[in-house]
Amino acid sequence: MTPEFIAIIALGLTLIGLLLTFRRDARAENQALRADNRALRAEVRAEIQNFQGQVQAEHHALRAEVHADIQNLRHEVHAGIERLCQDVQALTERVSRLEGAIEGLFARRGAPDRHDDAA
Repeated sequence: MTPEFIAIIALGLTLIGLLLTFRRDARAENQALRADNRALRAEVRAEIQNFQGQVQAEHHALRAEVHADIQNLRHEVHAGIERLCQDVQALTERVSRLEGAIEGLFARRGAPDRHDDAA
């Protein structure tokens, strides 16, 4: 074997060794990246679930608040309608009294006086 052939084989073995080393290092880095990716994915999932829980809690709180506001508004409207009915009833009574007084005045003027007929 010539020294050039031995140098070529030595260089080839060195390159194969370097390629195998790079491949091993790349696999190790790839596995580390996958582990980091899994950890990040788990963290993101946990944050999403936490956020969903917060949103649901806020949704329920808002829903309860709106329901309470609607109930308060309903009570206020019913109270307002009740007061309006009372006011209309009082007005009806006052108008009835006025109608009675007016009818009484006209009934006296149009009807002959009964005391005059008796005399």
